[in-house]
Amino acid sequence: MMRQNEPGAADIAAMDEAERAEWFYDNREQVAEESTPAVLDRVVSVRVSPGDLGMLSEAASAAGMKLSAWLRKVGLEAAATAPSAAPAAILSGDDTQQLQDSVRHIVALLQRSGIGLDPQRRQHDQPLILKRASKRRIKVDE
Repeated sequence: MMRQNEPGAADIAAMDEAERAEWFYDNREQVAEESTPAVLDRVVSVRVSPGDLGMLSEAASAAGMKLSAWLRKVGLEAAATAPSAAPAAILSGDDTQQLQDSVRHIVALLQRSGIGLDPQRRQHDQPLILKRASKRRIKVDE
């Protein structure tokens, strides 16, 4: 039973991770009493590369969770915030050109800000890595 001034599911979903953790900790007895254990009787198989599996496992471990529980949590959070309309599968030639121009513009802005792409990580199965360019001091003779 929901009490007055108690946050609803949408309010809890809008909280950041620290606020949500604090709310659940503060209300753990009530949540435990009102909860019905979920029946997890379906298995979903997902193929990933060894590098991706390592990244996923590290993220789950950093969150203090088993990989299965972390994937379920992240997947459900993504599903809850996914746009209602599916994105278009095919871009027109003009849309593709506009997208390419936007990406070039963003890369140029990043470079002007001293952030460049890491040339060591350009393999197709690696995430895009940005790194701050080193600031070199140039001595000027007067």
